[in-house]
Formats: sequence, structure tokens, C-alpha cells
Amino acid sequence: PRSAWCSVHSQVLDITAFSKTHPGGDTILLAAGKDATVLFETYHPRGVPQSLVKKLQIGVMEKGAFQDSFYSWDSEFYKVLKKRVVNRLEERGLSRRGSVEIWIKGILFLVGFWFSLYKMYVTPTLPTAAAWSLSMGIFAAMIGTCIQHDGNHGAFAKSNLINKLAGWTLDMIGASAFTWEVQHMLGHHPYTNVLDGEEEAKKEKGIDCPLEEKDQESDPDVF
Repeated sequence: PRSAWCSVHSQVLDITAFSKTHPGGDTILLAAGKDATVLFETYHPRGVPQSLVKKLQIGVMEKGAFQDSFYSWDSEFYKVLKKRVVNRLEERGLSRRGSVEIWIKGILFLVGFWFSLYKMYVTPTLPTAAAWSLSMGIFAAMIGTCIQHDGNHGAFAKSNLINKLAGWTLDMIGASAFTWEVQHMLGHHPYTNVLDGEEEAKKEKGIDCPLEEKDQESDPDVF
């Protein structure tokens, strides 16, 4: 987009140019036009330098422009939890983006998927073709839960281009990386198992809330 702004703790940030150098890739643009406080807090356990926030800030939101979140960012529990998560990752020496294990796993799943697909087409007997079809389905599921998941989260590799390609493997198996990013990264991760009670009550009665009444703080993956 030519212009992308978001709000973080009521500060208006212009992320248009920064999206090109953002360490997590252009997924930051999913925050455009939103109160991105929960994304800012939950996706950066190590924190973000205030100097960078000030550099991106172009204004301040009017009081009451967004409804108050039920999250408490001043909670001591949350601060301790983030610190322990970061310490655990450092103790195990795990990289936040890319690793030999991820690449080996990714190559095995892709080879398994395409080999199974090939064998399914060339096998002359139905039972054997069905077995290869089942094998392909299993590898497709692994691609969906591993390769594309890590890629769309910007964690498959240190390269934003490779992460984008890894994310597009979801389109390869018949789904949509773009739709997944919106649903999973804007809904499921920041609001895990959270439901908008009023909207759910209306759904049970067959009433669909107007878009302007839908609560951003809800998890679309809850069934």
C-alpha cells in the first residue's frame, strides 16, 4: 500500500516504509488500519526499542477511538512469562528464524508430497493409487502445519523471500496463504480461545452482526 498506519498504545505509527525492512517481513502490514497493540506486545517477547517507536510515530489517537482491551500489559505475570520464554529459548540455543531441522523437515515433506502425487497418477491399480493418495494427504497436512505455518510467521528462514515462498506452499496444497495470515495471525494467535460473547449469542439465533459491530478481540479458530 502507498500508506499504512496503525495504533500501538494509542500512538499512531506510520509503518509504510518500515515494512520493507521489518525483521518479520511484510506481515507487519496486516496491522494497517487497526489497533495493533496486542500484535505489538505478543509478537515481540523481547520488546521493541522505544527509539524505533518514536521514529515511526506520527500522532496520537483520540481518547475512546478504540474500545478498551481486556488485556493488561502492566501485569507482572505477563512480564515474568515473557522473560521466562526468552530465557528458555536462549538456554536451548534455538534460533527464532530458520534452522537445519526446519530445512530438513521441509525438504522431506515436499519430496514426499510430490512423489506421492506422482505415484498416485501413474499407479495402474485403484487400491495402490488410493494408498498413494492417502500418503499425499498426510504430507499435505504436514506442509500445512509446518512449512507454510513457519513461513507465514516469518520463521522458516532468515530471508523474507524464502519465508514468503514457504508460506505459499499453502496455496500449493489447495488453500490460501493470504486468508490464513488474516485469520490465524490477526485472530487466533493474539486472541487464543477468546470469544465475543454477544456476537456468538447472535450467531446462535441466526443473526449476523454488522461489520462495524464485530469485535476484533475474538479467535476465529474456536469451534
